[in-house]
Amino acid sequence: MDMTQVSILTISLKKVNIKSKSIINMKLKLSLVLFSLIFISALSYSQDTVSSKDAKNFVGQEVIVTGPVASVFVSNKGTVLINFDEVHPNATFVGVIKNAASGIDYSNIKKGVKLTISGKIEEYNGKPEIIIKDQSQIIKVE
Repeated sequence: MDMTQVSILTISLKKVNIKSKSIINMKLKLSLVLFSLIFISALSYSQDTVSSKDAKNFVGQEVIVTGPVASVFVSNKGTVLINFDEVHPNATFVGVIKNAASGIDYSNIKKGVKLTISGKIEEYNGKPEIIIKDQSQIIKVE
């Protein structure tokens, strides 16, 4: 092997080393970005979750509400009222399904379960409520 071949081999090895360092740096940067996004998502989820007792402080906001179901009532017109913490008229918060025939499955929501729902909190007759318009708003039933 002459000096020219040794120089070419050395230059080739340096290029490979530089490329591998670039790939490692890129992977590290990508990992940091993904970790940051996951952390921010987790943080925002926890900030947007409120207890049913505190829901009155978030009227007009899109939030996730969680709390114990005290009763479920279906009116003659088919409106489903899910009362949190205490039974009507003392419920601290209400989940409302305007039409029981809307296709929203609430069959596993019963007195005593812990329910988590999402939506915009509105006030109706002095009580905070979320109108449940879609199944995806019922996040968890425990």
